[in-house]
Amino acid sequence: VEINTENKNVDISGCWVFDNGEIKPRQYSQDELREQAEAKKTELLSAATAAIAPLQDAVDIDISTEAEAALLLAWKKDRVLLNRVDTSNPEWPPHPDIKAS
Repeated sequence: VEINTENKNVDISGCWVFDNGEIKPRQYSQDELREQAEAKKTELLSAATAAIAPLQDAVDIDISTEAEAALLLAWKKDRVLLNRVDTSNPEWPPHPDIKAS
C-alpha cells in the first residue's frame, strides 16, 4: 500500500504501524520489550568480552600499561553489572571508554 504522508521520520524498521488511517509508533508488548532487552544484553556482553580479551592478554603476559590495567578492571566491572541487569526492567550501566590511553 502506498501512503502519502508528511511524516518524513517513518521508515521500514518495523517501529511503525498503520492504524485507522494513520501511521503511528508501534507499541511493543512486555514480552517483546524483554526479548529486545535480552538481545541488547547479549550484544553488550559480547562487546565487553571482546574489549576484555586483549587487555587481559596484556596483563597476563605482564606487558600492560597502567591505563590498560585500569581499563581491564572497568570492563570487568561493566560485564558483572551487565550480567545483573533485570531485562524485565533494564537499567543499563555506562560503558567504559573502548581504548586505553
